[in-house]
Amino acid sequence: MRGGKIFYLAALACLVLSFFAISSAQAVNTADQILTQVDDILNANPLKPDDKIQMINVAQDDTVSFFVIRFTEGAEVKPHFHKTHDEIVYVLKGSGQMLVNDKWIDVKPGSVHFNPMNKVHSTRNTGKDPLVVFSVFTPAMKEPDRNFVE
Repeated sequence: MRGGKIFYLAALACLVLSFFAISSAQAVNTADQILTQVDDILNANPLKPDDKIQMINVAQDDTVSFFVIRFTEGAEVKPHFHKTHDEIVYVLKGSGQMLVNDKWIDVKPGSVHFNPMNKVHSTRNTGKDPLVVFSVFTPAMKEPDRNFVE
């Protein structure tokens, strides 16, 4: 039953995400519809020379925050958890690994990860090309909620 609920939530998130996108780093109120291409979002927000990870805020309201995240070769977000947010991650481009239930699992385009609050997780790019993911937080991420465990 729980697996079916997670699949349903992930599928719903993917459907919602297919309608969200914007070509600006400035988050847009989700009361307006947004439609663009992921490559347009990335091109409009070039990676700074010293940055290894880039988190582009695409849209936000009181209930949800939606980001496109780009990881350069070898980049990693260290193991952490969110005290007050659930997160759904959908892999768009590249290859990497996610720490799920204390195991590193290979991910590729089409991989979906639902992470409930207070569960430790991590993401790293294991490929040569950028790893690009959609990340959706609920409720909206209005203040930092990344608690590192190492």
